[in-house]
Amino acid sequence: MMPARFRMPALAVTIGATAVAVPLLSLAPAQPAGTNVGGGWPASARVSAPSVINNPGFAGYQASVTPGSATSSAARFKVPKLSCTSAYRGIAPGAGVVVNAFKTVSTAYLFAVCFHSRAEYFLALVVNGNQVNYATPVHPGNVIKVSAKVTTKVTTVQVTDVTTGVTKKRTGPGARSSAAYAGDDGVGSAKGTLLGVPRFGTLTFTNCLIDGKALAHSHPARIQRVNGRKIVQIATGALSSGGTAFLTRYKHF
Repeated sequence: MMPARFRMPALAVTIGATAVAVPLLSLAPAQPAGTNVGGGWPASARVSAPSVINNPGFAGYQASVTPGSATSSAARFKVPKLSCTSAYRGIAPGAGVVVNAFKTVSTAYLFAVCFHSRAEYFLALVVNGNQVNYATPVHPGNVIKVSAKVTTKVTTVQVTDVTTGVTKKRTGPGARSSAAYAGDDGVGSAKGTLLGVPRFGTLTFTNCLIDGKALAHSHPARIQRVNGRKIVQIATGALSSGGTAFLTRYKHF
């Protein structure tokens, strides 16, 4: 899949691209479906999958679904406070549905990016790979609610800043669902290079639901982000006892 364009709404200039919120396990034999910056999606994630899967550009959980079934994914989290240096780094926490045989995605997420030594935050929605960014101010500590629902007839994605009450929603053509997920996606440069991870501390995902049921009910794969030297960049915690919450934690840029 082609990475979506990353535009700073306030600056209205293209400065990079995001690997549109999907866990990566590529179609190439060396990495387990899909195409993306550095990889693809774990199409084969099952109950028998390893307890933790290494991935070059995603940390979180992904669940397999019946291809073409009506599928939804939802989660909540607080906007993390980034500790920025001059390095250009970013993550995009959110929730979404991978569609059309892992070729594209519909998702809702937050950009959390270090750019020119300062932190930038803004919301974005993607319908079948078509992305719209929003300039509405977002601040660390705000509670964000994200959701995506896909049927063969219609797609709906929505992001709400619960703290301010601002909601953005998009609808579009339907698609055939392939998987559902929640977690921290990678962000790439305009040239397609996956950016490093900013110091974001710990990010807690709560109210995580797949098809209206606790995330754990779908037996999702647990995925941690690991760089080319096998160093863990973002660690993914175990699911809570209720099966609806987990942590992602900064480990390495």
